[in-house]
Amino acid sequence: MANIPTVSSPLPRDLQHFIQRVREALDGGGADAVVTVRQLIAAGVVESKSGGGFAPVNGPINSPRPPRNLTASGALANIILSWDAPNYSGHAYTEVWAHTSDIIGDAVLVGMTAGNSFAHNIGGTATRYYWVRNVNQSGVASAYNATDGVQEATSSSPNFLMEVLAEAYGTNSQSPFFQIDTATTINGVSVPAGTYMKSAFIHAATITTAMIGDAAVDSAKIADATIVNGDIANATISGAKIDSATITSANIASATITSANIASATITSANILDGTITSADIANAAITNAKIGNTIQSASYTSGSAGWKIDKTGDVELNAATFRGALSVKSSATGERTEITNSSIKVFDSSNVLRVKLGNLA
Repeated sequence: MANIPTVSSPLPRDLQHFIQRVREALDGGGADAVVTVRQLIAAGVVESKSGGGFAPVNGPINSPRPPRNLTASGALANIILSWDAPNYSGHAYTEVWAHTSDIIGDAVLVGMTAGNSFAHNIGGTATRYYWVRNVNQSGVASAYNATDGVQEATSSSPNFLMEVLAEAYGTNSQSPFFQIDTATTINGVSVPAGTYMKSAFIHAATITTAMIGDAAVDSAKIADATIVNGDIANATISGAKIDSATITSANIASATITSANIASATITSANILDGTITSADIANAAITNAKIGNTIQSASYTSGSAGWKIDKTGDVELNAATFRGALSVKSSATGERTEITNSSIKVFDSSNVLRVKLGNLA
């Protein structure tokens, strides 16, 4: 095949790049040399079909196999796909399917190719999911390469767009900026509306919060240790803005969190390590009746047989209790009472007259 001459006339830069790549491909030698259909017919590799097209000479037509190793890469207004070459006899072409979400049942056919690569022109900034499947010369399609789509998005190079704009408007590439009021297409390149600048000086305090879109700044845009306490307004960060398990003890300075910073019922026993809170951590009079549960009991408490239990209703259960000093039991209704010491038992009536005395009678 004769070499393709070099294009010398002025053309847009992106078109020059494309033509150069085509020229390199067609001029390749050895195993990469490009041959024509005429050469293949002359060599007895393929033959013309009566209905149009070509087919291998006396070649079998096997069941198509799914494509393998589908990859995608984003380019300006395009997404470039490639996969392994078919490895079965009777291959006709490969279908390319795409959708904006990773749902294979909603995918639509966006192109067909006899090779193992495809450029999907989207025409702007977008994300797509892709699937491919092979079709043999009998029109039988294989399964898709996979159930999950291969995700990719178009990319935009500001420097390249600046060159496209400079060539389109007859200025040099050092122009400080271009203002594009309406999205347009220049020499096949989609250029979104906006201001394109090589560099810019922004006066201090010029950018305010109103100019920054919600969710525009993510963690990748913030250097470590950049934000300090003085940069965060009071009550700015809520619980919804903090991922689970994000803040550890190493992120909290001593004495930083006070009771005013903790919402009611926020900290449960599951959030407190055993042995973490000691008596030194509890202020005097900090624990009131409202902070104590309805029941206090010993670790060994078993109803009717062991330990002790006190509840807020006034009921007390003591099992195998030892008392020191005098024990006075008084009826709140009648005033009658009983006093028990280590040496005597005394019973008084409602008028506080001693009626019974056992033990030491002195």
